[in-house]
Amino acid sequence: MEFRPFGRDHQGGTIQDVSGITVRANLEYLETLVTRKHGVEAAPAALEKLVWLLNERIPDRTYHVTVDFLKNPWNSYSYEFVMFLAEFSIQLSEQPDYHFTMGREKFLSPIVQILGRPFSIVQIYRLFPYFVEKFTKGSLKPEIISVTNGHAVMRMQFSESASAQFGPYLRGCAERVCDTTKATISQVPASMFGQPPTTIQDNSCIAEGAPYCEWTFTWTPQTPPIVNWVLGGTALGLVMLGLTMTFAPHLPWWTHAALSLLPLIMMPLTGRIWNDRKELQERGTIIQEQLASAELQHEELREAYLQQEHSLVEVRRHVDELTMLHELTLQISSTLNQESIIQAGLQAIVQSLHYDHAWIALWNAEHQQFDKIYTHGGPDAWASNLQGLMIPATPHDLLYTTLNSPEPIIIEQVQHTVDQAHPTTRRLLIEGHLHRGIALALVSQNQRLGVLVAGNHQAKSLSVSEQSLLSTVAHQLAIALDTALAYDEIEALNIGLETKVEERTVELQQANQDLETANTRLRELDKMKSQFLSHCSHELRTPLTSIKGFTENMLHGMVGPLTERQHLYLTRISANANRLTRMIGDLLDLSRIEAGTIRLIHQTVSLNSLLEDITQEFLPLTQTKHQELLMETTEENLTIWGDPDRLHQIVTNLIHNAHKFTPDNGRITVSAYQEPPNHILLSIADTGPGIPQEAQAHLFQAFYQAHRRPEIGTEGLGLGLSIVKQLVELHEATIDVESTVGAGTTFRIRFPKTVPSSIGKLK
Repeated sequence: MEFRPFGRDHQGGTIQDVSGITVRANLEYLETLVTRKHGVEAAPAALEKLVWLLNERIPDRTYHVTVDFLKNPWNSYSYEFVMFLAEFSIQLSEQPDYHFTMGREKFLSPIVQILGRPFSIVQIYRLFPYFVEKFTKGSLKPEIISVTNGHAVMRMQFSESASAQFGPYLRGCAERVCDTTKATISQVPASMFGQPPTTIQDNSCIAEGAPYCEWTFTWTPQTPPIVNWVLGGTALGLVMLGLTMTFAPHLPWWTHAALSLLPLIMMPLTGRIWNDRKELQERGTIIQEQLASAELQHEELREAYLQQEHSLVEVRRHVDELTMLHELTLQISSTLNQESIIQAGLQAIVQSLHYDHAWIALWNAEHQQFDKIYTHGGPDAWASNLQGLMIPATPHDLLYTTLNSPEPIIIEQVQHTVDQAHPTTRRLLIEGHLHRGIALALVSQNQRLGVLVAGNHQAKSLSVSEQSLLSTVAHQLAIALDTALAYDEIEALNIGLETKVEERTVELQQANQDLETANTRLRELDKMKSQFLSHCSHELRTPLTSIKGFTENMLHGMVGPLTERQHLYLTRISANANRLTRMIGDLLDLSRIEAGTIRLIHQTVSLNSLLEDITQEFLPLTQTKHQELLMETTEENLTIWGDPDRLHQIVTNLIHNAHKFTPDNGRITVSAYQEPPNHILLSIADTGPGIPQEAQAHLFQAFYQAHRRPEIGTEGLGLGLSIVKQLVELHEATIDVESTVGAGTTFRIRFPKTVPSSIGKLK
């Protein structure tokens, strides 16, 4: 439902589209129909089903209804709510013409019938707008077109507010309302005057698209009773005239005329007297009925008033209870002192909840005993006499039994409780003059903290609401006590922790100094390692260059012809020398990057030209394995900002990697294109064996190799991808890998489209 069903609307106005009398009649008729079809037992279930269906459509639980609420004739409702009720009533009654038959059998309430009895059918129909206004309060707009004795034309429209509530279902709602209204009107002659119902002619209907509903009602006209007496007097006068003319013809003519006119005068006068007497009797009966109705209305009003007063008292009581709970919560939440919390709770129980005596015994789980007892409202001597008392865990004792009970224990037979109690508990019960009371366990987060006992000196029974309220107070006290106990434990721990923190601080300071010394030593060793690698690699280049030179001279025949075996050996020497040269170059690059001595010479680099040159260089190498090397770009002039030599090294390493691990007749694809909004994407994809998922996380670590293929002589140090990643990051770019075992691998590098802020700086 979009609109509030009752109460006040969003503008603050009272909702009174439909009277509660109408809704009550609807429920009573539904109850009657269900009883006729399915028996008396089915009627309450049908009404509960109706209430459930209505509440399911009301989003705000504040406005949920009950059967008793709907049967209260003093309520009023919105038209949207009543239309939902009407639709559900059709479903539950299983009667398609539910509203028409309800209008005939139920909607003419006894009040309307009693009020309308003194009037004629014509007069009642002329009062049609008054009765509609009484029960719909402006949501319907009735209009009398014409009313004569035996014939009436009436019209009805919806107000703007009612139409707004019906929304797109205006026609369907109009059909329900019109059926009920015209059936009620047609039933007036039958219910009030014992005549047959009127016939109904539908002239127009909102359900069919007309702006209003219009009906013509026809009934048997009411004949004024005095006419019958006049006719009777005339007939009797003619009879008298005939008799006198027959048996006394000698009388003068004026005598005959006087005798014949006498019945004509006397009969209407007698009829008038008779009708007046009958009318007086009927009016007396009506007055008695109206008095009885007024008495009934008075009793209903009195009952409603008493119920309202009772509700007001209940509301005041709930307000007082909530106020007490609020004040108690403020008190116990503003302190962490156990005694203050307990005294505040006991004082609230005695003063606000009107108990004569209340006390709390705290439970010591470690020693299995109650070792602290606080009271309020008991004898004055208890303030000093109860200090230091302890109550050990005793079977059948009131405190121990309550502590282990999930529900409160009502103390009704105090003597029986005293007989089985611990002596200290017995003393508290007897000296406190407890006649009837209640005991509750104080539990917070499944931790039992103690027992609360409250009672009165008189035999005063405890209602369910009082027990519930005291349980709430006990729960609040338990939470506050648990918090206070936790705070005390934390304070005790803090005292010991401060000393431990100081000791740990000294130890950590010493450890930090040791770590700083070790870190300094490690940095020196790392620097020495990088310097060693740099010097060692540099020194190895000179003999390697000589070996490569002499090997190539011998292979070119400068020292004479070679045998086939000599040529094979020299070829292997040359390949391994080249491999060793690459390893040394990788080691030098790695040591320079780690030492921070590598510099980038920045300039605008044409990515198209760079990729074209590199693919041309690799064509002879890829043709040895019959591999297909493709280059794809979306634009003719893609440029990036960076060092052309290092960019060449990045792409070369990745293509060389792809060539090594792509099988014969495989494919290597190098592509570059713009990636919105501010990046250029370079990718190298192959159709090799792929990289396992567990290896991808370590792929860019130095000296890590996902594949080893020594049989083809391509084994390296595993530095290529590590160098590529660091060079990519020096360009403030990013690199990632996507690979599927058996389907190939793709490396993607995202270069910034604009000049990076720190490009060219030493890393």
